[in-house]
Amino acid sequence: MRGETGAERTFTIDELAELCGLPVAVVNRWVDRDLLRPMRGTVRRFAFRSVGTARTLAQLWRDGWSAPRIARAWQLARSVVADRDAALAGLLASIGQKKVAVRTPDGRLVEPTGQLLFDFGAEVDGGKLAAPLPQLRSSQDWFAIGVDAEAAGRLDDAVRAYERALPGGTAEAHFNLGNCYYALKRRKEAVDQFAGAIARAPDYAEAWNNLGIVRGEVGDRHGAVAALERALELVPHYADAHYNLAEALAVVGDLERARKHWRAYLTFDPNSRWAEQARRRLQNSGGS
Repeated sequence: MRGETGAERTFTIDELAELCGLPVAVVNRWVDRDLLRPMRGTVRRFAFRSVGTARTLAQLWRDGWSAPRIARAWQLARSVVADRDAALAGLLASIGQKKVAVRTPDGRLVEPTGQLLFDFGAEVDGGKLAAPLPQLRSSQDWFAIGVDAEAAGRLDDAVRAYERALPGGTAEAHFNLGNCYYALKRRKEAVDQFAGAIARAPDYAEAWNNLGIVRGEVGDRHGAVAALERALELVPHYADAHYNLAEALAVVGDLERARKHWRAYLTFDPNSRWAEQARRRLQNSGGS
């Protein structure tokens, strides 16, 4: 995100692994099993929404789920919930359970056979599960709805869905909500959400990067530098953060350090549409 929404970034397997705190080998197994799908026409580069998929897979993996088990359960879940992303999010209801259960977007808890399970978190009427109500949706359900709305460009709908995923939502829900606020020019609210993502996942380099950008835009120049420096401590090869830190350093008058990070950006991403601008920045600041 360089004054743009995070949805425009793509990610390598190594970057996905770092963002999720996972071994690269685990992410590779997910790709081999078709649990994570690269963008068409690319050699294992992944779209923004794949970060959310990877984080959901990571929750299952940390509960002891192997790639084959996830693949089998996901296939079963899709017999209950047709949407691929919603089916995966629904599997989070199985964490800690002995058998597979799926939380559907309307809030029901269902076995892959179609058997409705009694949900002690739901309202009951005469000992039976009451009709599904919107408030029975889980945070994961609202998150999946938000992702779909954001991907379709319906930012106001996405904001409402992500807001319903909070409190108790994941770092990714805060991050996505921050991106939507940013796109809607609600900068101060975006700052709060990127900070919320970091509070839940302190190693979330993308959130530190975006927080740095928005801090700069609301006038917190030194806070911007600090956030971007933290992003690079976490992911030293993060090209966008190098570019953004160079820009933030230039604003506070530290051109010597700014040139260092423009050069680093060109090392990691020499052919992007921002590369020529970085070269001009170097030339105009007395660098080479």
